[in-house]
Amino acid sequence: MIDFYQIYEDFAQTMGESQARTLVRTLRQIYEELHQTVTKSEFNELKAVVHELAAAQKRTEQRLEELAEAQKRTEERLESLTLKVEELAAAQKRTEQRLEELAEAQKRTEQRVEELAEAQKRTEESLRRTNERLEGVSNSVGYTLENAAYKALPSLLAARGVTVRGPLVRRYLEGTQVNVYGEGERDGEPITIIGECKVRPSRTEVDRFLKAVERLERAGVIRNPFRIFVAHDYHPSVEDYLAQKAVTAFWSYEF
Repeated sequence: MIDFYQIYEDFAQTMGESQARTLVRTLRQIYEELHQTVTKSEFNELKAVVHELAAAQKRTEQRLEELAEAQKRTEERLESLTLKVEELAAAQKRTEQRLEELAEAQKRTEQRVEELAEAQKRTEESLRRTNERLEGVSNSVGYTLENAAYKALPSLLAARGVTVRGPLVRRYLEGTQVNVYGEGERDGEPITIIGECKVRPSRTEVDRFLKAVERLERAGVIRNPFRIFVAHDYHPSVEDYLAQKAVTAFWSYEF
C-alpha cells in the first residue's frame, strides 16, 4: 500500500504545500486508475520522475529568482547611470553658461581696456600740451630772469670783489647751454664767470651744473671759473648746499 501522506510530506519539502497537495491528488487518481495494471516498480519509477520534475521546477524557480534579482540590479544600475548622465548634462550646461558669461566679461574687459587706452591717449596728449605750455612759461620766466641778471649782476658781482670785463651773455659751450657766461677779474686774476638761472633750483640741478662746469674746465674751454646761481627762490637746504660747494647765490629780488 502506498503511503500518500509520506509522499505529500516529501513533496511539500521540495515544492511547497499547495503544489505537493495537487501532485499527490493527481498521483492518487493515477494510482487508483493504474492500480490493476501498473506494478510497484513502475510506480516507483514514476515517483522518481516526479521527484526529478519537482527538483527541476525548484531549480527553474530559483534561477528565475536570480534572473529577477539580476534584472533588478541592472535596472538600478541603469537608473544610476541615467542620473549620472543627467547630472553631467546639467554640469555641461552650467559650464557652457559660465563660458558664455566669461566670454561676455572678456568682451567687456577688452572694451574697457580700449576705452582706458583711448582715455590714456587723450590724457597724454593733454599732458603734452600742458607740458608745452608749462615749458613755454618756464622758458619765458627763465629768459626773463636771465635777461634781468645780465643787467644786475655786474654791480652785484662788483660788491663781491669781482669785476666784469665785457657783457654777460647766454652761450653754448661744448653742446651745453650756459645761462650766464662772461669774462672778469678777481684779486687781479682773470676768471670765467659761469652761472645757472633757475626759478627754484634743487640739489640735483646744482649737481648737474657743477658737473658741467668741471667737464668744461677739464676740456680747457673755461679757466678759473667763478660759479654763480641766480633764482627767484632757494630752499634753505639748497642755499646751504651752494655755500658748501663755493657757489655764489643771487636772489632775483636783489635785481
